[in-house]
Amino acid sequence: MSAAKYDLIVSEEAGLSLSLVYKDNSGVVIDISGSTPRIRVTDNQYDETTDTFTGALTTDGTDGAFTITMSANEIDGLAFNNGRFIIDLYDDPISLALVYGKFKVKKLKY
Repeated sequence: MSAAKYDLIVSEEAGLSLSLVYKDNSGVVIDISGSTPRIRVTDNQYDETTDTFTGALTTDGTDGAFTITMSANEIDGLAFNNGRFIIDLYDDPISLALVYGKFKVKKLKY
């Protein structure tokens, strides 16, 4: 199953909370217990600097549910406003990409 493309726009001084359920093409939930959900964010320049934020299973993982969160401080602490992200399930040494896309921090206008 290929990863879904989805672009994220977050506001500075605001956090991100994204709840997802991993399902197969038939809509049946996939057991993700034993895996760690995470979001990896990097700028649009190719370098080896990636900010990684670990998510949490919403329950025991057998229902495929998990939540990715980033606090306002974590978002404001990024060294860029436009970049890319990937949400994956990490089960050392294997990583399964679920969602990827553009990551934009929108500046607040007063």
